[in-house]
Amino acid sequence: MINRKIDAMLFDFDGTLADTSFDMVNCLNILLNQHNKKEVELEYAKKYISKGAGGLVDFSCPDLSKDDRNDFISEYLEIYKNNLFVNTHLFDGVEYIINTLVKKNYKWGIVTNKPSFLVLPIIEMLNFTHTPNCIVAGDTLNVKKPNPEPLLYASKQISCDPIFCAYVGDDIRDITAANSANMFSVAAAYGFIDDMSNVKEWGSDYIINSPLDLEKFIN
Repeated sequence: MINRKIDAMLFDFDGTLADTSFDMVNCLNILLNQHNKKEVELEYAKKYISKGAGGLVDFSCPDLSKDDRNDFISEYLEIYKNNLFVNTHLFDGVEYIINTLVKKNYKWGIVTNKPSFLVLPIIEMLNFTHTPNCIVAGDTLNVKKPNPEPLLYASKQISCDPIFCAYVGDDIRDITAANSANMFSVAAAYGFIDDMSNVKEWGSDYIINSPLDLEKFIN
């Protein structure tokens, strides 16, 4: 239990709710093959997913010119758009936690930096038993995390004061945004994290090693 009342739980998407790593890295390798570049391994590449398409391109091709980098990112997004849901799935325990939240009258939602044209189809294909009360994508506003505005916007959408919201994410930007929004910040240490030793330095209110660890926050 925690000594703070929580009425709603908001989540990052990639690496927190959904394991999108296979599809995102597979699309990166399709791109690399098209340019006769060496493929990357899932184990290493997935640590850069939280940094988006640009992070994956930078990891695999660190010496690109600015123009080439922009072209690679555009090509990657086009490839990914056509291969969104090959092996993407919810992390074990996520469906149970969401069902528990809804059963006990908590609201839940998604706040992600992923653009809506990518994240909305995936959310639909995941076929949640209980759909989110709000979805804030990377292009919903003109700012993204670590700016707290997307979280504050989400709290307004679900009519819940930020102080009574928890936000769960697997990147320091998630925790920075949650803390700035005065939400209860939860670091998902099971996610797409480059250096596990840094998680404790993010400044989160709590760290979880599995989605099921969230059950202790639900009264």
